[in-house]
Amino acid sequence: MTSASLATRAFTVTAGGHAVALLRGGEGRPLLYLHGLCDVHAALAPDEPPPFLAALATAAGAEILAPALPGYTGSGGLDAMHDVEDYVFHLTDLIDALDLGGVDVVGHSLGGWLAAELALRRPDRVRRLALLAPLGLHVRGLEVPPVFGAFAPRGIGGFGEARRLLFAEPEGPAALEALPDDMDQDHQLRWFGGLAGAARLGWKAPHFQSRQLATRLGRVSVTTVVVAAGQDRLVPDTAARAWVDGLARA
Repeated sequence: MTSASLATRAFTVTAGGHAVALLRGGEGRPLLYLHGLCDVHAALAPDEPPPFLAALATAAGAEILAPALPGYTGSGGLDAMHDVEDYVFHLTDLIDALDLGGVDVVGHSLGGWLAAELALRRPDRVRRLALLAPLGLHVRGLEVPPVFGAFAPRGIGGFGEARRLLFAEPEGPAALEALPDDMDQDHQLRWFGGLAGAARLGWKAPHFQSRQLATRLGRVSVTTVVVAAGQDRLVPDTAARAWVDGLARA
């Protein structure tokens, strides 16, 4: 399915007193998609929906609701986010504002961490859960690489470091198309405009890891699918397996 075949519209809702920008598209049961570290959808025009969201809408037979997390393009509320519980309250307010009740949730990377924390604390709001290369779980002996240095927008020197972190083939066509060394400022903001939001949970050591979640993971009661990549520097196979082993119904 091509991106053009998913009709989307951009809109803004108020959740807990904060503006939240969303893309909405597809038909069927609502599905809440929580994006990862690098915002790849909120900065896009509604007539240019990301191919991934189009494919997800088709595969799930769902209406996709893709909000920008606090601090990312179009969404406020970052000053009120101090820890993961604040994000859970924010997502609960958002689900209420959208009148979703219990909803299927797909979370990628940072969004996967937040989706799991939401399911842990508010299982009444999460119908089913899919975690795509989720950050957040502390696994002894594993450290998340220092992403902020690699992701920092730069002109001279290019984006080779970021490509090595994000792509199995950092000099391949997909990586170079996504992160060209001569990237213009608008393209940089599309990729990295939300790093201030990501820093709320990932700046301090252990970066993007919660020891508390590791001890509580078995309390997540909803059916969960964990999707992992074969070569992933941020969420290696050992971490993905720890998610599956720790969850009650994965």
